[in-house]
Amino acid sequence: ERIDALDALRGFALLGILLANILYWSGWGLMSEAQHLALAGADGAAWQYRFHHLLIDGKFYTLFSLLFGAGFALQLARIEGRGGDGLAIYRRRVLVLLGIGLIHSCLIWDGDILTLYALLGLILPLFIRWSDARLAITALILIFAVPFAGVALFDALGWAPHTVLYSLGDSVALALGTRLTEDNGVAVLASGRWDQLAAWIISGPIYAWGIKLESWRIPKVLGIMLLGLIVGRWFAGGRLPGDRTLLRHTMLAGLLLGLPPTLAYAFMPKQDQADWSSLLGTVPMALAYGAAFLLVWPHARGVLQLFVAPGRMALTNYLSQTLIGIVLFYGVGFGLVGQVKPLGIYAIALGIFAFQILFSRWWLARHAMGPMERLWRNLTYGRRSQ
Repeated sequence: ERIDALDALRGFALLGILLANILYWSGWGLMSEAQHLALAGADGAAWQYRFHHLLIDGKFYTLFSLLFGAGFALQLARIEGRGGDGLAIYRRRVLVLLGIGLIHSCLIWDGDILTLYALLGLILPLFIRWSDARLAITALILIFAVPFAGVALFDALGWAPHTVLYSLGDSVALALGTRLTEDNGVAVLASGRWDQLAAWIISGPIYAWGIKLESWRIPKVLGIMLLGLIVGRWFAGGRLPGDRTLLRHTMLAGLLLGLPPTLAYAFMPKQDQADWSSLLGTVPMALAYGAAFLLVWPHARGVLQLFVAPGRMALTNYLSQTLIGIVLFYGVGFGLVGQVKPLGIYAIALGIFAFQILFSRWWLARHAMGPMERLWRNLTYGRRSQ
C-alpha cells in the first residue's frame, strides 16, 4: 500500500535535512563570522550563507513535518478501513517514536526532530474530525499569526524565554567540566575527549529547546502538521498526486508569497528563523517545493524514483545520518570538524545520501522495511513483524 510519489517526496525532504544538519556536525554552523572567513574566505562564506538561506534553511523540516501529518491521516484511514482501532495503534506508534527521539536527542545529538514530532503527534488526534477549512485556518494562525504576535509580545515585555534555557545549558555544561562559548564549539567537538563530548551532549537538549522557542518552531510545526492532515486526506481520497491544477496553484502561490521574503532572508545579513523574512517565506517555499516535486514526478519518475527507497526507510536513514556525521567529523571519530570548506561539506552530504540510496535499495530488495522501521513496528504491535 505504499505510495511511491509520497515516499519519493519524503526521500527528497530527507536529503534537504541532511544538507542542513551537516553544517552542525561539520562545525560550520558553530563557527563565528571570523572563523568562517578564516576557513573559507569572504566569497566562500557569502555564497554559503546565501545558498543555505535561499534554498535549504527551514524548507525541508517543513516538508518533513507536512509528511508526518499526511502519514497520520493515511495510517488512520487504512487502519480504520480494515476495522482496527486506529487511534490506539497510532498512539502506541507515536509513543514508541517518542522513546526513539529521546534516546537520539539525549544520548547522541540534540538536533533531533523526532521528539518534537512525537509530542505534537500525540495531540494530532484532537484535530482529525475537523473540516479541511477549519484545519487550514488554524494552521495559518499557528504558522504566521502566533509567531509574529509572540515576538511582538516578548519584545514589549523585554523578556526572551529562550535565553533562560541558553543560560541553563551553559550552567549544565560548566558543571560537567566544559565551558561553552560562542566560538569554542568546534574546539570542544574536535578535542576527542569523551568528557567534553558528554558535557556537549547532555547540555545540548536544553539549548535545542531554547532554539525551538526562539524560532517559534513549536506552533509552526503543529500548523504544518495540520496542513499535512489535509494533504493526507487528499492522498487517501485519490485527489493527489493526480490533481495537477491544485499542484500548479500551490506551487505558484508558494513562490509568489514565499520568494520575496526568502530573497530578503538570503541577502540581508545575520537573518535567522526568528526574523520576519523566515517567518513569512519558509512555509510557502516548502509548499512550492513539494508541489513542484509532485508536478515533475510523472515526467521524471525514472530519476526521482531514486528517492523512493531512502524515503521508505526515512527513520533508519535519518538516524544513520547522525551517526555517520559524528564519526566523520567529531574528534572521537575522524576529526574533520572545522576543517572542511562549505563546498566540501555539501559534497560529503551528497556522498552520504548516495550511499543511503544504494543501501536502502539493497536492503529493501531483501526485507519488507528498514531495520529501524521494523523495530518501530514491532514495539508498536508488541510482536515480531514478518
